[in-house]
Amino acid sequence: MDNPNIELIHRLNRAQGQIEAIKKTLASGDDKDCLKTLRLLKAANNALKKFGEAYVAQHLHECIRSKVSPEEMEKGLQEVVYSAFTL
Repeated sequence: MDNPNIELIHRLNRAQGQIEAIKKTLASGDDKDCLKTLRLLKAANNALKKFGEAYVAQHLHECIRSKVSPEEMEKGLQEVVYSAFTL
């Protein structure tokens, strides 16, 4: 049986690697290549967004399969949408 979280973990590892690269650059004092650092920042941000999309899609799929009531699903979705836009 495949673990559906493997893909999610892979996405988090990708973002973490980009963040670690930024930290390494800053720690070494070699942050003169501003464009490289900004590209890494953008890539990390995009990786986290993709993780969020994949996580929500997987969660919704599991809710539908487990036959969560429409009312409970709606409440959960409202909370997710609210929190996504109040960062």
